[in-house]
Amino acid sequence: MKSIRMTALTALIAGLAWSGAAQAYWSLDTTPSATVGDSGNAAYTVNMSGFYVANTLNGSNKIAGNWAGAALTQYAGNGQGMTTGTDSGSPYHALDNNGNTEAVLLSFSASTVLSSIGLGYTESTAASPELSCKNTTTGAITLATTCGAGTTSQGKTVDVSLFRWTGGSAPTLSGTAAGTMAGWELVGNYGDFITDTTNPYNAVNSAGKTSSWWLITAYNSGFTQSAQTENRGTLNTGDDYFKLYATAGSKCTGTVDANGVCGGTTVKLPEPASLSLAGVALLGVVGMRRRQSKAAA
Repeated sequence: MKSIRMTALTALIAGLAWSGAAQAYWSLDTTPSATVGDSGNAAYTVNMSGFYVANTLNGSNKIAGNWAGAALTQYAGNGQGMTTGTDSGSPYHALDNNGNTEAVLLSFSASTVLSSIGLGYTESTAASPELSCKNTTTGAITLATTCGAGTTSQGKTVDVSLFRWTGGSAPTLSGTAAGTMAGWELVGNYGDFITDTTNPYNAVNSAGKTSSWWLITAYNSGFTQSAQTENRGTLNTGDDYFKLYATAGSKCTGTVDANGVCGGTTVKLPEPASLSLAGVALLGVVGMRRRQSKAAA
């Protein structure tokens, strides 16, 4: 009976802990200078700022220039965009790699395992099969030049790069050489991002790496990769246009290994699965009570 009791209580505690550990998400469709609290904790915040770098490459095919600050602009319902260089009109007020590679730096109030990125807008035209078409029945995404019957266009798939800060103090991105990105790790290049405003968004960072500072940029082939860089989808240096709508992730409360991966309590389960675990635990307690009643009879 003691063994049954302990097993049931352990399952209950674990189930309740998991059910209360839903991922946080931050809606970035707001004033660019705003401090944004997460979906359930106003004290767990993120700030954002804009940067850009010219696409010019050096003799080693790395970006030759340094990052410089730039103003972000909110486009209500779509999120953050930016206009630099000779950009004008639509879609050039989105984050893009047209002439300049544009980026948003996110500064979280705690070390965060970023897990997905929401886009409120992607360019709608595609000269090659890069238009994402969502099946209205199954929800499956296919790529085409034109979306056929039974599908709706989700816009062009875009290429996005994601960096995390690995330095010991807060980063100063302005003036940083984009070709080397000292203190930054290129976590991944993602060639399959679509317009997505429902959490969870476009998935990133499958390794579960953590940082308080994350940089989301349009893809650039001149970024330095490492053996651990995650590459997904088809990557090209075409003009990718998108507006940053939201991010989702979880606070790192466990230990961080040599690869920057957060352990401990940052492994989250989807809410339905979490509630199921709690339900299983409660059934265990009910079963334990029934056994006790039969024993007493």
